[in-house]
This record gives sequence, structure tokens and C-alpha cells, in this order.
Amino acid sequence: MPSRFSFPFLLLVAVSASVFTHAQEATISAGVPLRIQIDQRYPVSVGTRIEGHLIAPVYLVDHEILPVNTPVSGSVIAAHPLKRGERADALLDGDFTPLVTPELQFDQITLPDGTIEAISTRATQRDGAVVRMKSSTKKPSLTQQAEEAVRQREQDTLDQITKPGKSDRLLRILYSELPYHPQRIWSGTQYDADLTAPLSIPQKKAPAPLPVLPLSEKSLVGVIEARLTQDLSSATAKQGQTVDAVLTKPLLDATKNHVLLPEGTHLEGVVLQAKPARLLARNGKLRFTFRRLDLPHAPIVNAPAQAPELESQQANTESAANHSIHGRMITSETNRKQNVQIDSEGGAKATGGPEKYVAPLVLGLLASSAGEGDSDNVVKNGVVSNGFGLMARIATMASANKGVAMGFAYYALAKSVYKRWIARGSELTFPKDTRIQIELSER
Repeated sequence: MPSRFSFPFLLLVAVSASVFTHAQEATISAGVPLRIQIDQRYPVSVGTRIEGHLIAPVYLVDHEILPVNTPVSGSVIAAHPLKRGERADALLDGDFTPLVTPELQFDQITLPDGTIEAISTRATQRDGAVVRMKSSTKKPSLTQQAEEAVRQREQDTLDQITKPGKSDRLLRILYSELPYHPQRIWSGTQYDADLTAPLSIPQKKAPAPLPVLPLSEKSLVGVIEARLTQDLSSATAKQGQTVDAVLTKPLLDATKNHVLLPEGTHLEGVVLQAKPARLLARNGKLRFTFRRLDLPHAPIVNAPAQAPELESQQANTESAANHSIHGRMITSETNRKQNVQIDSEGGAKATGGPEKYVAPLVLGLLASSAGEGDSDNVVKNGVVSNGFGLMARIATMASANKGVAMGFAYYALAKSVYKRWIARGSELTFPKDTRIQIELSER
């Protein structure tokens, strides 16, 4: 008896099964960074195993694929000496430890279903603070800046006592005062670990893809989240230079049922202004804007979908290439030491921060008070001898000599004035994988 199932039918079943099986596995491309935070304190020694967790979700096209708190582990694979300039700064602060920068490699991730997968990464430590655009263009007075500095110091002191991780913070303060100390990878340290090979994730219950709306003639509006794909620095950037970024989170419509811009959308911008840091503490400046976007090249298939609909969706994707936009940066991750400000036009500049005025003033008052009173005032000598860590305080208190206390006090004042008013200012840097928020608006 002949079979009721023809060869074309069997072939269709096989292809359908293949597509279904493929749909149950999602792949994160190489180059996508994992934002990781270390869970506890570790010694800086090659071979030490490190555990951490994701502090930012990873999206794939239109949905979250790796949630926050996903466990990740790796190891210390090397320790590199600090750059000459950083080493010199440490010596001037009285730290004679042969400081090194640990190199980490994360090699395992625990997926949401409990499966442990091997990963290949290249990790970079980050020390960033989130800076948002200031709505006011009025520059604060010196008095207001001093008051803000005092409030910030009070808040920092309160945070040292109340926030979790007090033991680590207190130990770090102690180490910063010692001329020689052990080196640690501290709890809370953050890394960007770029995948150097694709990561395949099994999907037992893969969510149905959301339909992608075609981009209209009207400019896109809203706030999108992206990351820079290259280093950007005021020291090397030139006017007209291209700035490249990629969306880290999809932009959905108001109903949350349709995708306007999928994760992976590329953004192209241009540097409008770039000023390198100069002497007399003049800091670097950068201003850039985003003008075009390009959707991911791979067409997004919505199931179930008929051939004409697929062709129409692919045409929409292709027509979105080089779509014109108008976007300005409103939020960015920046190095804490740079004290970055973002203005209402999306421009960023490094500043001296409120301590540019307050720190020399306080150190000047301490230095002037060092010459008053008796030399045997041990407590006072220990207080005014700033700038060289615990060693300076012990030396002044042990010698009970007013001249020694004055020497350390004026050394601290001179170092502060030189760094904040005379030396070359700080460059404004946005390392690769810096996360920014971009406001899209009509011109």
C-alpha cells in the first residue's frame, strides 16, 4: 500500500522541526559586554577564583535574555604594575606599596535555569558614577560650591557608617593611610566583561517575538539606552570624528507590544567640539550628537507569519538603514575623579569639583594653625600633618616638634594647590562600553 505522506510533506516536517529546535536556543554575539560586580573581597594573586553577579540585564533583540543577579565566576590571570604617572601619585601620597592592577577573566555563567555554561571574556575594571544633565545653566557661586562640598563630605561620612560593606570601606581607609599594605579586589568592584566568543542559551519557553513597527517619516522621540563601542577622549578626539554606539535595550512603543528600535541598533554620531586638558588645571571638554541609526541587518521573524508579511518586514528593516535622527546625551557613566558635568546641549566637561576651592582652603587653615601653640601638643600635631598618610601623623606625634608638623602641613597644601590650580587638568574620557542615555527629539 503506498504511503499517504509524500516526500515534500516529510521534508516540510523536517524543516519545521529544525526551525523549532533552533528557535529554542538564543545566541548572544561576541563583543557584547557583561556588567559584573564582585561579591566579596579577594587577594590579588594569580589563580584566585572570583565570584560575582550581573548588575545590568542583557537583552536580545526585543526581550531580556540574562537578568540582573545572574551568577558569574572567573579567576585572576595576571597582575600588571601601575602606569608611571599613577605610581608617582601614590608615592607622593606616602604609599610605597608596589601597586598592581589585577587582570580578571570570567569563564563561567549560571543561566536562569541553573545550567552552568562556559564563557570566554576579556574583562576591564570600571570606576564610574552616573552623571545626569543639569537643567539649570546658572553657575553656582563659590559659597554655594563650598556648602555643597561640606554636604557631600557629610553624606560620604554617613554612607561609610550606614551602607552595607562597612568592613571593606573601613579597611580600605586604613590601607590608604599605611605606607605599605596588602592589595585586594574589593567587594563591589565592577567589571565590563566583553564576550570573545558567542554564548548560546537554551530557551525552554522562548517568548514570542514582538512585531517591529516600520519607521515613519517623522523623527523618533524618546529616551534610549546605549553603549559606546570605542574609546572616546578629549585628548585625542577631533571635531568631525565619528562616534559609534549600539542600543543595549529595545525601545518599545507606548503599548509595549511593538518594537520601535531593537537591541543591537547601531547609532552613528559626530564630535562637535573637543578640547584637550591644558595647564593651569584647564580640563578637557567634549560635545557630540547622534544623527543616524541603522537597524540590525538580520531580519526579525514574527511567528506565525506568512511570506508576504516577512517580505514586508524585511523591507522595513532595510529601509531603516541610515535613518536620520537627532539625539543628545543626557546621562552618562563617568570616572568619579573627573567630576563630569553634562550641560543642556549634551556637552560634557571634566571639572575640579567643589573641592577645587574647599580642599586648599581647609589645608591652608590647618597649615597656618600648625605654627600656633606649643610643640608638645601631640593631638594637634597629628591632626595638622596631612598629605603623607599615617606615617606623617606618627612622625609628628612622636617628635612633638612644631617644625615637623608645619612641614607636612605645608607639603599637603602645596600638593593640593599644584594639583588643583597649576598642573594639567583632567582629560574627559569615555571608555569603550560606557553606558549613556540619549534623548531623541525632533529638530
